[in-house]
Amino acid sequence: MKRSYAPRVVAAAFLGVLFGLYKHFQQSRWLAAGRDSYLADQGRFFDKVAQYHSSATMLITGLILAAIVFGLYEFIAAVFGKFIRPVEVEE
Repeated sequence: MKRSYAPRVVAAAFLGVLFGLYKHFQQSRWLAAGRDSYLADQGRFFDKVAQYHSSATMLITGLILAAIVFGLYEFIAAVFGKFIRPVEVEE
């Protein structure tokens, strides 16, 4: 049985579209709020990062987020795999 990579490609594209939509709506919200609001929020974020910045915490958080994203990707690929069957080529 040959393995089909189409569900994985579709899952990656799907996650890319979702991320692109998220970034678009986030940027639209900041554009509507204005420059001063955006710069004030960035200043608050910088102050928060400057107060506490632990390498161990960032490493653990990164690993947890990577595991969640990978699990979501595999789940979506499995769902698409149910609908997209591999193409069998006769030789």
